[in-house]
Amino acid sequence: MQYSVVMPLYNEGPRILNNLRETAKVLRMLGDFELIVVDDGSEDDSRVELERGLAELPELRVLHLPHMGKGEAQRQGTAQAQGEFVIYYDADLDLPPEQLLFFIALQRAKNADAVIGSKMHPDSTLDYPFIRRCYSLGYFVLVKVLFGLPVRDTQTGLKLVRRELLQKALERTHVKGFAFDLELLVHLVRLDARMVEAPVVVYHHMKFGGIGPGTVWEILIETLRTWWRVRKTK
Repeated sequence: MQYSVVMPLYNEGPRILNNLRETAKVLRMLGDFELIVVDDGSEDDSRVELERGLAELPELRVLHLPHMGKGEAQRQGTAQAQGEFVIYYDADLDLPPEQLLFFIALQRAKNADAVIGSKMHPDSTLDYPFIRRCYSLGYFVLVKVLFGLPVRDTQTGLKLVRRELLQKALERTHVKGFAFDLELLVHLVRLDARMVEAPVVVYHHMKFGGIGPGTVWEILIETLRTWWRVRKTK
Protein backbone atom coordinates (compact mmCIF):
# COMPACT_ATOMS: atom_id res chain seq x y z
CA MET A 1 0.00 0.00 0.00
CA GLN A 2 1.41 3.36 -1.01
CA TYR A 3 -0.89 5.93 0.64
CA SER A 4 -2.54 6.21 4.04
CA VAL A 5 -4.84 9.21 4.42
CA VAL A 6 -5.30 10.26 8.04
CA MET A 7 -8.32 12.50 8.64
CA PRO A 8 -8.82 13.98 12.14
CA LEU A 9 -12.48 14.66 12.83
CA TYR A 10 -14.46 16.59 15.40
CA ASN A 11 -18.23 17.18 15.16
CA GLU A 12 -18.58 16.74 11.40
CA GLY A 13 -21.69 14.52 11.62
CA PRO A 14 -23.97 16.10 8.96
CA ARG A 15 -21.15 16.29 6.39
CA ILE A 16 -18.72 13.51 7.11
CA LEU A 17 -20.20 10.62 5.11
CA ASN A 18 -20.45 12.61 1.89
CA ASN A 19 -16.96 14.03 2.49
CA LEU A 20 -15.59 10.51 2.84
CA ARG A 21 -17.35 9.42 -0.35
CA GLU A 22 -15.81 12.31 -2.29
CA THR A 23 -12.35 11.65 -0.88
CA ALA A 24 -12.48 7.91 -1.57
CA LYS A 25 -13.68 8.55 -5.14
CA VAL A 26 -10.58 10.62 -5.86
CA LEU A 27 -8.17 8.26 -4.12
CA ARG A 28 -9.44 5.25 -6.07
CA MET A 29 -7.73 6.75 -9.12
CA LEU A 30 -4.43 5.83 -7.44
CA GLY A 31 -5.01 2.14 -6.68
CA ASP A 32 -4.71 0.71 -3.17
CA PHE A 33 -5.04 3.14 -0.25
CA GLU A 34 -6.46 3.31 3.24
CA LEU A 35 -8.58 6.07 4.71
CA ILE A 36 -8.09 6.38 8.47
CA VAL A 37 -10.58 8.65 10.21
CA VAL A 38 -9.79 9.58 13.80
CA ASP A 39 -12.81 10.79 15.73
CA ASP A 40 -11.46 13.14 18.39
CA GLY A 41 -14.31 12.73 20.87
CA SER A 42 -17.10 14.15 18.71
CA GLU A 43 -20.28 15.07 20.60
CA ASP A 44 -22.68 15.01 17.64
CA ASP A 45 -23.81 12.10 15.45
CA SER A 46 -20.40 11.62 13.83
CA ARG A 47 -20.10 8.09 15.26
CA VAL A 48 -23.39 7.04 13.62
CA GLU A 49 -22.32 8.49 10.27
CA LEU A 50 -18.96 6.79 10.49
CA GLU A 51 -20.64 3.44 11.13
CA ARG A 52 -22.58 3.98 7.90
CA GLY A 53 -19.30 4.78 6.18
CA LEU A 54 -17.70 1.55 7.39
CA ALA A 55 -20.54 -0.41 5.84
CA GLU A 56 -20.17 1.42 2.53
CA LEU A 57 -16.45 2.16 2.04
CA PRO A 58 -14.11 -0.86 2.17
CA GLU A 59 -11.01 1.36 2.44
CA LEU A 60 -12.26 3.12 5.57
CA ARG A 61 -10.87 2.53 9.07
CA VAL A 62 -12.12 4.43 12.10
CA LEU A 63 -10.51 5.21 15.46
CA HIS A 64 -12.55 6.71 18.30
CA LEU A 65 -10.67 8.75 20.92
CA PRO A 66 -11.72 10.82 23.89
CA HIS A 67 -11.27 14.49 23.05
CA MET A 68 -7.47 14.93 23.05
CA GLY A 69 -6.79 17.53 20.34
CA LYS A 70 -6.19 17.47 16.60
CA GLY A 71 -2.48 16.78 16.96
CA GLU A 72 -3.01 13.70 19.07
CA ALA A 73 -5.65 12.47 16.63
CA GLN A 74 -3.12 12.75 13.80
CA ARG A 75 -0.47 11.03 15.91
CA GLN A 76 -2.77 8.11 16.76
CA GLY A 77 -3.91 7.79 13.16
CA THR A 78 -0.32 7.68 11.93
CA ALA A 79 0.45 4.87 14.36
CA GLN A 80 -2.13 2.76 12.49
CA ALA A 81 -0.97 3.72 8.98
CA GLN A 82 0.60 1.14 6.68
CA GLY A 83 1.27 3.15 3.52
CA GLU A 84 4.66 4.33 2.30
CA PHE A 85 3.30 7.89 2.52
CA VAL A 86 0.91 9.42 5.04
CA ILE A 87 -1.39 12.22 3.94
CA TYR A 88 -2.88 14.48 6.61
CA TYR A 89 -6.16 15.81 5.29
CA ASP A 90 -8.82 17.81 7.13
CA ALA A 91 -12.24 16.15 7.22
CA ASP A 92 -14.19 19.36 6.55
CA LEU A 93 -13.07 19.37 2.87
CA ASP A 94 -12.32 23.09 2.86
CA LEU A 95 -9.57 21.84 0.55
CA PRO A 96 -11.21 19.88 -2.31
CA PRO A 97 -9.92 16.27 -2.52
CA GLU A 98 -8.75 16.60 -6.14
CA GLN A 99 -5.73 18.38 -4.68
CA LEU A 100 -4.54 15.06 -3.27
CA LEU A 101 -3.66 13.99 -6.82
CA PHE A 102 -1.63 17.15 -7.38
CA PHE A 103 0.31 16.65 -4.14
CA ILE A 104 1.11 13.06 -5.08
CA ALA A 105 2.24 14.08 -8.58
CA LEU A 106 4.42 16.83 -7.09
CA GLN A 107 6.02 14.40 -4.65
CA ARG A 108 6.88 12.06 -7.48
CA ALA A 109 8.22 14.82 -9.72
CA LYS A 110 10.43 16.28 -6.99
CA ASN A 111 11.21 13.00 -5.19
CA ALA A 112 10.24 14.86 -2.01
CA ASP A 113 9.99 13.47 1.50
CA ALA A 114 7.20 15.92 2.27
CA VAL A 115 4.79 18.13 0.34
CA ILE A 116 3.33 20.89 2.52
CA GLY A 117 0.17 22.76 1.58
CA SER A 118 0.48 26.53 1.90
CA LYS A 119 -2.15 29.24 1.80
CA MET A 120 0.77 31.68 1.54
CA HIS A 121 1.94 30.22 -1.77
CA PRO A 122 1.50 32.84 -4.55
CA ASP A 123 -0.47 30.33 -6.65
CA SER A 124 -2.98 29.48 -3.92
CA THR A 125 -6.67 30.31 -4.37
CA LEU A 126 -8.40 31.37 -1.16
CA ASP A 127 -12.04 31.86 -0.29
CA TYR A 128 -12.29 32.17 3.47
CA PRO A 129 -13.07 34.86 6.07
CA PHE A 130 -10.94 38.00 6.34
CA ILE A 131 -10.31 37.37 10.04
CA ARG A 132 -8.85 33.96 9.18
CA ARG A 133 -6.51 35.67 6.72
CA CYS A 134 -5.39 38.00 9.50
CA TYR A 135 -4.77 35.10 11.87
CA SER A 136 -2.77 33.29 9.18
CA LEU A 137 -0.61 36.30 8.38
CA GLY A 138 0.06 37.06 12.03
CA TYR A 139 0.99 33.46 12.74
CA PHE A 140 3.26 33.35 9.70
CA VAL A 141 5.21 36.35 11.03
CA LEU A 142 5.46 34.82 14.52
CA VAL A 143 6.67 31.45 13.23
CA LYS A 144 9.17 33.06 10.85
CA VAL A 145 10.69 35.10 13.68
CA LEU A 146 10.84 32.23 16.17
CA PHE A 147 11.78 29.28 13.94
CA GLY A 148 12.89 30.49 10.50
CA LEU A 149 11.30 27.49 8.78
CA PRO A 150 11.72 27.11 4.99
CA VAL A 151 7.91 26.98 4.52
CA ARG A 152 5.51 29.89 4.80
CA ASP A 153 2.46 28.12 6.20
CA THR A 154 2.49 25.41 8.85
CA GLN A 155 -1.25 25.12 9.55
CA THR A 156 -2.93 24.26 6.24
CA GLY A 157 -4.69 20.91 6.64
CA LEU A 158 -3.05 19.05 3.77
CA LYS A 159 0.39 17.48 4.09
CA LEU A 160 2.00 14.45 2.47
CA VAL A 161 4.99 12.90 4.27
CA ARG A 162 7.05 9.76 3.82
CA ARG A 163 5.88 7.52 6.67
CA GLU A 164 9.31 6.32 7.83
CA LEU A 165 10.52 9.89 8.23
CA LEU A 166 7.21 11.03 9.71
CA GLN A 167 7.41 8.42 12.46
CA LYS A 168 10.90 9.59 13.42
CA ALA A 169 9.66 13.18 13.66
CA LEU A 170 6.60 12.16 15.68
CA GLU A 171 8.81 10.53 18.30
CA ARG A 172 10.14 14.01 19.10
CA THR A 173 6.78 15.82 19.28
CA HIS A 174 4.78 16.75 22.38
CA VAL A 175 1.91 19.01 21.28
CA LYS A 176 -1.58 17.49 21.16
CA GLY A 177 -3.50 20.51 19.86
CA PHE A 178 -3.43 22.84 16.87
CA ALA A 179 0.29 23.71 17.07
CA PHE A 180 1.14 20.06 16.39
CA ASP A 181 1.70 20.88 12.70
CA LEU A 182 4.32 23.48 13.55
CA GLU A 183 6.19 21.16 15.90
CA LEU A 184 6.09 18.37 13.33
CA LEU A 185 7.61 20.59 10.62
CA VAL A 186 10.34 21.79 12.96
CA HIS A 187 11.45 18.21 13.48
CA LEU A 188 11.10 17.25 9.82
CA VAL A 189 13.48 20.10 9.00
CA ARG A 190 15.87 18.86 11.69
CA LEU A 191 15.77 15.43 10.05
CA ASP A 192 16.81 17.03 6.72
CA ALA A 193 13.57 16.15 4.97
CA ARG A 194 13.39 17.10 1.30
CA MET A 195 10.40 19.43 1.57
CA VAL A 196 8.29 21.09 -1.13
CA GLU A 197 5.71 23.81 -0.50
CA ALA A 198 2.58 23.51 -2.66
CA PRO A 199 -0.30 25.86 -3.49
CA VAL A 200 -3.81 24.98 -2.35
CA VAL A 201 -7.38 25.87 -3.20
CA VAL A 202 -9.44 26.72 -0.11
CA TYR A 203 -13.23 26.97 -0.14
CA HIS A 204 -14.42 27.91 3.32
CA HIS A 205 -17.92 26.47 3.58
CA MET A 206 -18.16 25.91 7.32
CA LYS A 207 -19.48 28.37 9.85
CA PHE A 208 -16.73 30.45 11.43
CA GLY A 209 -16.30 29.16 14.93
CA GLY A 210 -13.51 26.62 14.91
CA ILE A 211 -10.86 29.31 15.33
CA GLY A 212 -11.88 31.79 18.00
CA PRO A 213 -9.95 33.85 20.57
CA GLY A 214 -9.64 30.87 22.90
CA THR A 215 -8.15 28.71 20.17
CA VAL A 216 -5.82 31.51 19.06
CA TRP A 217 -4.55 31.84 22.65
CA GLU A 218 -4.07 28.07 22.88
CA ILE A 219 -2.06 28.04 19.64
CA LEU A 220 0.09 30.94 20.87
CA ILE A 221 0.92 29.20 24.16
CA GLU A 222 1.67 25.90 22.39
CA THR A 223 3.88 27.72 19.88
CA LEU A 224 5.92 29.44 22.58
CA ARG A 225 6.33 26.16 24.46
CA THR A 226 7.50 24.49 21.26
CA TRP A 227 10.01 27.28 20.69
CA TRP A 228 11.35 26.82 24.23
CA ARG A 229 11.73 23.04 23.84
CA VAL A 230 13.47 23.44 20.48
CA ARG A 231 15.75 26.13 21.87
CA LYS A 232 16.81 23.87 24.75
CA THR A 233 17.66 20.96 22.45
CA LYS A 234 19.77 22.84 19.89
